[in-house]
Amino acid sequence: MSGAEATANSEQSASRIWTVTALARELSLRLEEEFPALWVRGEISGYKHHHSGHRYLTLKDGGAQFSAVMWRARAQVAESQGVTLRDGLQVEALVRLVYYGPGGRLQLDIQRMRPAGLGELMQAYLELRQRLDDEGLFDAVHKQALPKMPECIGLLTAPGSAALADMEKILRRRHPSIRLVLMPAPVQGPLAGPVLARRLRRFWRQPGLDLIILGRGGGSFEDLFCFNDEALLRAIHECPLPIVSAVGHEVDTPLSDLVADLRAPTPSAAAELVVPDDAELLQHLGHLKHRLQQAVQNRVTREARHLRSLIEHRALAEPLRRLREQQQRRDELQQRLVESLSQRVSRLVEQLPSLEQRLRLVLRTLCTTSATRLDALPRRMRVQLLRLQQQNARELDVQAQRLRRSMHQRVSQSSRRLSELERRLRSAGSEGVLKRLHALGAALVADASGIPVRSAAELEANQTLSLTFSDGRAEVRVLTSEVDHEGKETQL
Repeated sequence: MSGAEATANSEQSASRIWTVTALARELSLRLEEEFPALWVRGEISGYKHHHSGHRYLTLKDGGAQFSAVMWRARAQVAESQGVTLRDGLQVEALVRLVYYGPGGRLQLDIQRMRPAGLGELMQAYLELRQRLDDEGLFDAVHKQALPKMPECIGLLTAPGSAALADMEKILRRRHPSIRLVLMPAPVQGPLAGPVLARRLRRFWRQPGLDLIILGRGGGSFEDLFCFNDEALLRAIHECPLPIVSAVGHEVDTPLSDLVADLRAPTPSAAAELVVPDDAELLQHLGHLKHRLQQAVQNRVTREARHLRSLIEHRALAEPLRRLREQQQRRDELQQRLVESLSQRVSRLVEQLPSLEQRLRLVLRTLCTTSATRLDALPRRMRVQLLRLQQQNARELDVQAQRLRRSMHQRVSQSSRRLSELERRLRSAGSEGVLKRLHALGAALVADASGIPVRSAAELEANQTLSLTFSDGRAEVRVLTSEVDHEGKETQL
């Protein structure tokens, strides 16, 4: 382009009148074309977390500053990767330049963010985190539950460190009888990760351990990077014992926290989480003891009331009278049953001759009537009637025999039934009642001649008595006997 043409274009542009909105839009388009996404390093200042979830801040260094915005979704991604936005934090941000027309200012639209000076280290951290997450090492299904009452706890940390002192102090205070085992290991430096992995594998083979605490008292991202070592993370994942990761402070998220069975923000918090407080346990045990004592007392009261009701029961207070009542009742039922069965058998026996006589009479009448009528009939018909008569007579004889057998069977069955009932009544009589009384501790008392003794007033000094139990008999001699004022038996 010649100088004259350039001058003409410049004059034409100068002669155009722009609105402010159009100029702002044009400026924004030119910035996006001339300055694609680029990385900027600076310090966060004026940080504000808006209620909408968006983050507003200023990115500055010693010579200049820009206002910046990070939209909610991008800020959440950055925080999930371990970046906690705050004033004074040195960061590296991937930004796009935009012109914010309503405010009339140039603004940085932050796409991604990472701590400054840790570009390669942070990138390795994010890549390892993504890979292990894809393999499922962070899944909740692999988490083991911590024992409620551990007796021995392993501490994997640096000897003489503040973290070790804090854990030991709190564990001893909460549970003085707890046994602690230390596995010393470096917790900082490029070689600390592999050493921690080897020490952990050796540690979990020691007998008696209930769980392991992996602890360190915080530090910078670089200081804690050994807890992102892949060998250590896989050792934590393979450990057969529950592991608590107590590394750093609230703002730190080493990968050991994600792989371990439980994450504690600090070593002190880990000590608080893994053991119960003895004072709380004693209080709980006291409450349980009170409930147990109350339950035992209630049970004793109920059983004592039940025992008193048994002692006061008439069957135990007057066992001989109850026995005699049962014997009398048995005799009455037995007599009634025998009489009833005897009457029934007698009626059946008395009916047999009458039935047989009636049957014979009927047969003779039929024979006589049939013979009289046969003389008046033709010979052929008489023959047929005689045959029919003979056949009927045979059938009647068969039926009569069946009837006699049936009657005899009924009589025999009734007799057997009577004998069985008599036997059962005898077995359920005094012997059965005596067995039940013997089970309650009672015995049948009789004098030398076998007559039952019903009262203490019937006894004499030096008299020999017979005691009948369920499994045998015994003879005793009366030393003294006493009768109460009402005449009831009180003592032998």
